Amino acid sequence: MLLPEEDPLPRDARTLLREVDAAIQVKDIGRIHRWRNVLERKWYESGLTVILFISGLGFMITVYKLLPAGNTLLFWFIFAWFALFTLSLIGVIELLLAKVHALRELYQIQSQRVEHLERRLLKGSPEAGPGSDRETG
Repeated sequence: MLLPEEDPLPRDARTLLREVDAAIQVKDIGRIHRWRNVLERKWYESGLTVILFISGLGFMITVYKLLPAGNTLLFWFIFAWFALFTLSLIGVIELLLAKVHALRELYQIQSQRVEHLERRLLKGSPEAGPGSDRETG
């Protein structure tokens, strides 16, 4: 591969356009692969979900045991609010994890559609215009 100083730019506009387009596609493919690697499901994510629920349960049991039982109304009031807080915190974290999983699936679908459209475009299909992809995958 020649460095830019050693390889003069082509004088033909069509060749220059093709080379610039190829360079942009290579850069886009690199960015797509980096983000795909970031979004891939890791082996420890399922374990983190289980640990999150266990720690929330342990936290609630700890507060249950540490609250003074002398005034039962105050005890149940504080424990109910603490349980609501803990469950909502765990619920929000689980919701965020579900959203990340949905984004991963959406990325997979979108990348398949883009690859399909690129294949159709390379084949020179006349119906490869915008909005002509009727596949639902």
